[in-house]
Amino acid sequence: MITRQTYMRLLGTRGEHTENAIVTLLMFGVTVLYQYVSSLILPEFTLNVYEFLGTWSGLTTVWLCRTENVLCWPWGIVSALSLGYFFGTIGLPGQQWLNWGYFFVIQLWAWPHWVMGGKDYSQLVVTRLSLYGRVLTVAQIALLTIAVYTIIDVLVPGSVHPLIDAIVVASSIVAQYLLGRKHVESWVLWLGPVNVLSIYLFMSAAAYMVTALYIAFFIHAFFALRTWQRQTITHVM
Repeated sequence: MITRQTYMRLLGTRGEHTENAIVTLLMFGVTVLYQYVSSLILPEFTLNVYEFLGTWSGLTTVWLCRTENVLCWPWGIVSALSLGYFFGTIGLPGQQWLNWGYFFVIQLWAWPHWVMGGKDYSQLVVTRLSLYGRVLTVAQIALLTIAVYTIIDVLVPGSVHPLIDAIVVASSIVAQYLLGRKHVESWVLWLGPVNVLSIYLFMSAAAYMVTALYIAFFIHAFFALRTWQRQTITHVM
């Protein structure tokens, strides 16, 4: 039975709100500092409000995900909306579709799922995929890559790095779903195909702030993987 207390967990505990306030201010400061340093080093650097907002909220999201703070999800929604618009302005349609058509939607599902997706509407715990689940994950990424690449090739034939864009989109789709289910393998995907390729992709598009964001994502994913691996983990399909 879903109780009032269960619904209240969607809003976070007092401790989660305290952490959220501290991390939000810290990540805002980091984003402002990066913007200032970039303006000094890169003559061509210009402030894009959507890139700034997406970077700030994205950094906050990943930090709070690592600590399993449920308030990561509203910040993730802000990040998806902001970065989706920004990617559309720099010729990366796959990334725009990913943020608007998938990240935004799945985070609306993941938010309550973290709170009441366990047995008898309890909170989810961290789990590890079985061998079958891992093989299925790789197959899903391969099929999604082919599908996304085909769509980009047909709809936006002049897009930048369509294959890399497709791999990042496909891997991100699967990784975000696994994160919503609290599977530790989600951080492996964020580390590998997603963040590494994204750093190259955004650097080549001169999106320097987002490049720095994904470098930070890579670092966060490394520590998040270690944190989640230390928890009590069971195997699931």
